[in-house]
Amino acid sequence: MKFYPLTVKKVKPLTSISKSIDLQIPEELKAVFKWKPGQFVCLKFSINGEEVERDYSICNAPNNEYITLAIKKTKNPYISSYLNEHIKEGMHLQVSAPLGNFGIDSRPNEKRTLVAFSSGSGITPILSIIKDTLQKEKDVKFYLFYGNSEESDVMFKADLDLLRSKKTENFFVHYFYSQQKVNDKFYEGQLDENKLKLIINQIVDWDEVDEVMICGPTSMTVTLANAVYKQGIPKENIHYELYEPVDKVFMDDEVVSSSIEEVEVIFTYEGETKSIQWLNNGSTLLDALLDLGIDAPYSCKGGVCGTCQCTKEGGDVVLGENLVLTDEDLQNHKILTCVAYPKSNKLKINMDEL
Repeated sequence: MKFYPLTVKKVKPLTSISKSIDLQIPEELKAVFKWKPGQFVCLKFSINGEEVERDYSICNAPNNEYITLAIKKTKNPYISSYLNEHIKEGMHLQVSAPLGNFGIDSRPNEKRTLVAFSSGSGITPILSIIKDTLQKEKDVKFYLFYGNSEESDVMFKADLDLLRSKKTENFFVHYFYSQQKVNDKFYEGQLDENKLKLIINQIVDWDEVDEVMICGPTSMTVTLANAVYKQGIPKENIHYELYEPVDKVFMDDEVVSSSIEEVEVIFTYEGETKSIQWLNNGSTLLDALLDLGIDAPYSCKGGVCGTCQCTKEGGDVVLGENLVLTDEDLQNHKILTCVAYPKSNKLKINMDEL
C-alpha cells in the first residue's frame, strides 16, 4: 500500500478522550485524495521504533482542501491512544489514498428517506455521508439514531446539532444513552432490536425508508442489520461497516466452506511474483497470505470494504457473502481475498490489478 505525507492543519478536542484532526491536501495530491462519503484512510506511523498501521474513517464531506479524521483514545494504548496524546498541528503523517465501499450513491433529483444507526466512534463515516447528502439532496429526510454511554461521550455533537438547526426539514438526530438517565426513558439504553421497534412505532414512517446505514460495535451492527432486514428492508439497501471479521452478518446467509486441503497460490504483489502453499484449515486466502508473512492489503476482513480486492488469473475460489463485488466484477474475475476459499488445487492472483 502506498502512503503520502500530509500535514496536520488543525487539531480540535471533541470529547475528553477524542480529537478531530484536519489533514491538508497539497496541490500535487488532490487527484489522489478524492473520496466518496463513508470511505477511510490508513495511517502509518512509528511507535517506539515499531511501524504500525491503523484505519480511520473520513468525517467531512468530499472537498479538495483537507480531510478530517477523528482519533479516539481506547484501551489499547498502542495506537489511537498514542495518537490522541501526541498529535500536534504541523506534524506530518503518512496517509494512504481513500479506501472502502461503505456508503450510498447520491440521488439529488429524488425524494427519499434515509436512516442511520451509529454508536461511539461509528459516527465518523456516517457524518461524512450526512454532510454530503444534506448538501446535495434538497428533498431528503435523513434520520440519525446515535448511541453513547452518556452525553459527554458524544463525538461531533456540536456539528450534528448545527446541521439539525440549519436543516430542520431534512435532518433529524436522536441521541441514546446507555449509562445516563434522561427525562424521556425512550432515549435510555442501547440501540437494539427492541429499540428499533419503538423507533418504527414512534418516529419513522418505516414504509418510506429507502436505505439504512449502520456503523458501530460489531455486535450492534449485526443485531441491527438482522432487525432491519426482518422489518422489510432488502439486504442490498442495508449498508454497514465492520471493524472485525464475522462468519456472516445475516442469520439466513450460508457459511462457506471448502474440502480442498492444499492449494499452490501464485501471486503478484508490488511488482513481484511469488508462490505459497495454502494449507486449508477453514482459513480464507487472506488468512493464508498473512500467516505466511505476506503484507497483503486488507481492512475489514468481512467482505465489506473492498481493500483486499484483486484479480484471479487462474484457478478458482468460492466467495463468501460480500457487499463489494458486482456481477460485472465477478465476470472480470475480481475476488476478495478476505472471503475467498479454495475451489481448485492451483490458484493465480494479481494483487496489483484491482
